[in-house]
Amino acid sequence: MTQDWHTPGHASFASSHAGKKPFETTQLAYGTQVLWPDHCVQGSEDAALLKDLKLPTAQLIIRKGFHKDVDSYSTFEEADRKTSTGLGPYLKARGVDTVFLTGLATDFCVLWSAVDARKLGFTTYVIEDATRAIDLNGSLAAAWKQMTEAGVKRIQSGDIQVA
Repeated sequence: MTQDWHTPGHASFASSHAGKKPFETTQLAYGTQVLWPDHCVQGSEDAALLKDLKLPTAQLIIRKGFHKDVDSYSTFEEADRKTSTGLGPYLKARGVDTVFLTGLATDFCVLWSAVDARKLGFTTYVIEDATRAIDLNGSLAAAWKQMTEAGVKRIQSGDIQVA
C-alpha cells in the first residue's frame, strides 16, 4: 500500500508558492511540478488510511512525498528520479513478479508507478475501475497512452480471477 505523507508547507502545495494556484506549475530542482491543494499532511485525518479499509494481507505501507522539497508520484521512486522508495527490491526479494495498481490518481501517481514498475521488470496491470483521475488538460488520455506504450495492461476489477 502507499500513502501520501507530505510535510506542512510541502513544495508541491500551491500555498507554498506566492501567487500560485492549484494545478498551475512551477520549476523545482528536479523539473516541472504541478502544484496541488494542500493534502495528506503527515498525521492529519486527510493522510490517514480509511478506517473501513480491509487489507488483511497487507505487509507494508510506503509513505511517499515526505521530503519537503521533493514530490513523489511513483510508489517506486521519488520525483527527483534518483531516490528509491525501496519497494522494487522489497517485492523482488519476495519473488513478486506481477503488480496490480489501483488508487488515485490514474494520470499522476498510478501512471508514474505503473511505468516505473515496468522499468523494473514487473508485469504490470492497472485496474481501471479501481482508479480515478484528475484529468488536467487531457492528462488521463496521455497517461493511458504512455502506460500502453510502456507495456502496462489495462483491466477491470471483474477481470481478476480469485483462486
